[in-house]
Amino acid sequence: APRSSRCIFKIFSRLVHIRLHKGNAEGLLEIISIRAFIIRPFTPRNGINFEEAEKKLLAPALALLDIQGGTTEVFSEAGNIRADMFQQLLVADLVIADISVQNSNVYYELGIRHALRQTHTFLVRAKVDKSAAESARERDVPFDILTDRYLEYDPSDPAAKLQTLVDG
Repeated sequence: APRSSRCIFKIFSRLVHIRLHKGNAEGLLEIISIRAFIIRPFTPRNGINFEEAEKKLLAPALALLDIQGGTTEVFSEAGNIRADMFQQLLVADLVIADISVQNSNVYYELGIRHALRQTHTFLVRAKVDKSAAESARERDVPFDILTDRYLEYDPSDPAAKLQTLVDG
């Protein structure tokens, strides 16, 4: 099998939960769906439309891998979303965080995820033209995640990296 297929199987086999139903003589296995949580800014900045990146890159990648999940947007109408956000960061089998711009909410949620679960957090980042960024500081990745790997995507064509994200 190609390397990418082996990697996906390895990740999938770690993430999927299999339960044996008691009382079933045939030993029926139920596969419980993998849950994902997306951390991202909600307002466009530096020429990056994060909603479009989610619709064209993140959501399709999750769908291709049969992974359920999204952002805190579904909880926003219920008032304080902090409890829901903490729950999602804890129970999500996979977290995808878009660290394209300096966003305190993204870094706050990413820090919580790192504290709760040390694995299965995937970072993505839009490739921003240096002249489009507000300042040099805006382009910088914080020191604590400077050495982490991330997938870089083109904000004008996020779908171009779909297969790369799926393979990751």
